[in-house]
Amino acid sequence: MAKRKIVQLPAECLSYSQVSMWLSNPKTYREIFFNQNEDARFMNKGMAYGKIVADALENGEETGDLLTDMAIGLLEKYDIKDQEIEGWLKTPNGWVKIISHPDTVDSKTFALREYKTGHVKWNQKKADNWFQLKFYAMLIYLKHGVIPPSCYLDWIETFADASDDGKIKPTGHVETFEVKIGLKEILETMAITSRVAREIETEWVVHEKPKEQTLEEWLKNEKTL
Repeated sequence: MAKRKIVQLPAECLSYSQVSMWLSNPKTYREIFFNQNEDARFMNKGMAYGKIVADALENGEETGDLLTDMAIGLLEKYDIKDQEIEGWLKTPNGWVKIISHPDTVDSKTFALREYKTGHVKWNQKKADNWFQLKFYAMLIYLKHGVIPPSCYLDWIETFADASDDGKIKPTGHVETFEVKIGLKEILETMAITSRVAREIETEWVVHEKPKEQTLEEWLKNEKTL
């Protein structure tokens, strides 16, 4: 059996955040993943608040802020919370390891939900076009061979409280959008991810000139760690 080549990447895998970063700001991606400069990561108050909510949901804990905890209580949740999913994508240039942590997945049906916080209003069109849900649906398809029967984006609206030093707080408005994702959207996402992997590898091999590695060799090395 012919050996299967894996695409050479600085993180040895691709996640949603990596693909999104490469598509929106390749310079930042290079600085973080090529040059290992974590200071290049951007974080504002809104993003920090989103992480607080995400950590509370993952751990099943309260944040200590009554309004935030009440908003979180309005969200529908499945039994798998923020667990890493790993799959392999076959591309014309080789195999790519795909990993990500969907906010919540139903272990029986593979329905998935993604939670968002922020003051910028969400609507159905924006949710339908949101690449993250499509990426997670693709990963579930690669891992389990199943198209998620339902995908949802749940939005907790927030505002910056000027009377409290601009602290981010929920308005009390929570909205849910169901996003229809089928095989067509999954195949389109595979094509985008494949292109990104090829573009990153093209620059990475010049930057680092890593030793070419087959999938079998990579798996063997994983078992020895």
